[in-house]
Amino acid sequence: MQYRYVNKWASDIPKIGIDLGYSAKQASCGFACEETKEVGALQFGACINAVADQIIRYGPHHLILEAVLSTYHRTDGNPDLRGSFEKGRGWYHGPGVSTFAAALRFLTVLDTLLPSAIQLPVTEGFLSYKAARTTHTDDARRLIIEYNKAESFIPCEGSKPVCALINAAPNIRRYNRPKSELC
Repeated sequence: MQYRYVNKWASDIPKIGIDLGYSAKQASCGFACEETKEVGALQFGACINAVADQIIRYGPHHLILEAVLSTYHRTDGNPDLRGSFEKGRGWYHGPGVSTFAAALRFLTVLDTLLPSAIQLPVTEGFLSYKAARTTHTDDARRLIIEYNKAESFIPCEGSKPVCALINAAPNIRRYNRPKSELC
């Protein structure tokens, strides 16, 4: 089986950063493309279309989504943290739940818009613990610009991707350390 999305580093292709929101009426998604330098705040559906258009025009890109791309459940079946990096910001409660739903829908719809031969590397961007409020566009831009200096984490063993279109739980890049770890 060939997967649409793969957990691998791809330094030889441009990146697309998406600060994924999930609103019916607001431009809740930040979009930034390394290839064309295009940035903007878009509604959810328009963001999917912008990513598809970019990939169809210019070829595969490495997708960095600021959204939950994997899950972990303990042996008792209950959800749990994927690692200490998300302590206090678990994927299974609060804003994590809506980004889980948004990521699942985003990746599923994007898959239907692309030619079947295209395979895309995917990474989860983790922008929690920000010192100040930022715009969706700024966050999407940061996903690309600061990618190489962001901390890299592998979700704990047993973590699963949010959908069957991803070959394995994607790596996670954390862009901001929580204050408790800065000492």
